[in-house]
Amino acid sequence: MVHHDSRHQRGVDGHLIRGGTSKGFFASSSILPEDPTARNEFVLELFGSPDPLQVDGLGGSHTHTSKLMLVDAADRVDADLRYRYAQVGIENATVDWDGNCGNLASAVGVYGILEGLVEATDPSTTVRIYSENTDSLLEQDVPVVDGEPTPYGSCQIDGVPGSGARIPTRYLDPGGGMLGATLPTGNPTDELAVDGETYTVSIVDATNVTVFLRAADLGLDGTESPATLAERDGLLDRLERIRGAACVKLGLVDDPADAIDERPTIPFIAVVAPPTGYATTVGSTVEADDVDVVARMVSTGHPHHAYATTGAMCLAAATRVPGTVTEAVARGSGEAVRIGHPKGTIRIGVETGAADGDGSRPIDAVSIDRTARLLMSGTAFARDLDRV
Repeated sequence: MVHHDSRHQRGVDGHLIRGGTSKGFFASSSILPEDPTARNEFVLELFGSPDPLQVDGLGGSHTHTSKLMLVDAADRVDADLRYRYAQVGIENATVDWDGNCGNLASAVGVYGILEGLVEATDPSTTVRIYSENTDSLLEQDVPVVDGEPTPYGSCQIDGVPGSGARIPTRYLDPGGGMLGATLPTGNPTDELAVDGETYTVSIVDATNVTVFLRAADLGLDGTESPATLAERDGLLDRLERIRGAACVKLGLVDDPADAIDERPTIPFIAVVAPPTGYATTVGSTVEADDVDVVARMVSTGHPHHAYATTGAMCLAAATRVPGTVTEAVARGSGEAVRIGHPKGTIRIGVETGAADGDGSRPIDAVSIDRTARLLMSGTAFARDLDRV
């Protein structure tokens, strides 16, 4: 990678990589200041936030294109790489280091090979990855041709045009990685009182944390497009207040209103519905027989254009947890869960262990196939904040 210098701006080397249905800037953690405040200020300047267009930075004006992934060689014997992920705010000046992005995680192995942190072997290189955000291990197989990750293949994922090389990733022991238990409140369902209404929710922690509620409880059928959800009068505000109440229940904030600033990313919130046919936002059709559950997810106050990968993994795992609202609406109990989202479907593998005394089964692993592609390598620039 060629480094370009500037006498007036700070340049940091990295790669712009698409992973799954997201896009982010990948770099070494050494690019950032050690002081947390200075670190966040630098990231916001690099991405051009706060600004709804992020026109003066690397951000792409959507939650799935305003992401940072810091990757280094692992300092533990059971992993080759370690990463730390940040969701960068768009309109808000926030940098959330508490979440995870399964889409970008699918490209961590690609970055490691490009940077020489992992020795490439044709035709596939197995990479063990440690997620600092969730204190968990991932196992990933990166297709390699001539010692370099290949972007060519027949794997297609809804939300990305064309096809690419299939990158399977397994998340090992995903339950409780962020809050210590698959059911962090200890209950399969909880009642949250918001604006005089009571909502039944299931809060599940598996690769990421999500608050699930029935679409019908909000007057929805679960097949609405992101635009329809955004246009529904007061809906996104109500979902944020429900999410804020869940944050209080989890002990993440003291006041529900603080969640949007103090915990903007985690937990996700999603509405779920039984298998139903619908028209996608890309002109195709999903039949009821094609899916096991239908869901729509909101991240940082915006309806997701498809479905976040770690959110999908959490949903798939949640359908296997007895007594949850997700288990009640989902169909089937096989080795995979097919989730219907605005752009089509996503398939998540679920591996469960032996039944416990109460009949429940621990989630041993969740898995997904994604594609990834290197888009740009070079030097990104941020202004000297002392002079701004």
